[in-house]
Amino acid sequence: MIRAREATTVLLLVLFAALGCGKGDKESKGSVERTGEIVRVGTAVLAGDDIAKLIPEDERIPLTFEERREFVRRWVDTEVLCQEAVRRGLKNDAFVEARLTELEQQFLADYLVFTELRKRTHVSEEEIEAYYAAHEREYLYEYRVSQILASTLEDAETVKKLLATKSWAWVANRYSVDPVAKRSGNLGYLTKGNMIPELEAVVFGMKTGETTGIIKSDFGYHIFRLDDVREALVAVGLEDVREQIMNNLMLEKRKSAYRKFLDSLTVNAAIVYKDKSYLRASEPEPPPDTRGTGDEADTTETP
Repeated sequence: MIRAREATTVLLLVLFAALGCGKGDKESKGSVERTGEIVRVGTAVLAGDDIAKLIPEDERIPLTFEERREFVRRWVDTEVLCQEAVRRGLKNDAFVEARLTELEQQFLADYLVFTELRKRTHVSEEEIEAYYAAHEREYLYEYRVSQILASTLEDAETVKKLLATKSWAWVANRYSVDPVAKRSGNLGYLTKGNMIPELEAVVFGMKTGETTGIIKSDFGYHIFRLDDVREALVAVGLEDVREQIMNNLMLEKRKSAYRKFLDSLTVNAAIVYKDKSYLRASEPEPPPDTRGTGDEADTTETP
């Protein structure tokens, strides 16, 4: 629920900006007051029902008064700045026009994906139970892990070489950039669900005392060691991790559904690379453009 509220808060703060810069002009001209009106900046109006309109019905979370007040304040600030930008003629600036077009394209693409995946993905109770049964052992044990974290791949490779001749504690204390480096990189006992995904993907298949290769994450380059495995001090039942499992399964389903949906659109899209160097490494070269002769397609200049 906390994550959902945070996501809703961010969405509203972003979309409130779209209400500004005179977007309410047409509604406010010729009228004294809009129903549920909260505040005006010039002719732009913010009404209470504007908040509800910005959130899909099945995503709506009741907002506290403090949250609503913060939104109103942010909207007023944005509107004041935006109207001044329009007054100065910035709306007609070539860079601004190009950026607004880009943002509109991105938002339309993102919203299409959002609505399509919402229809295509669902996690059943049977799937949740099956996942827990298949991974039950992982939930019933705790794993004591140590890590050495490097900022660059080159540093991580140096660490890997040093571990062949030096002790783990010696290398961790001198080379790890992680805040717990002074404790020999000891992360304590971890359980399924509270590890970074890159570690969780390998730790359950490790043996005590085993060290991983270099693993890249958003934090840098890791080398992990599994120090101990013990039964969990507190039993973790299905009810304790039901929401976590549902979120994990939903994420995987959405990744798969997104790829299939995009592929189904791409196969019928008129995509013609005039400069083949822009093809992605994993992307096969498309068939030649048959709308004209081969020579015509090849000699078209790249803008």
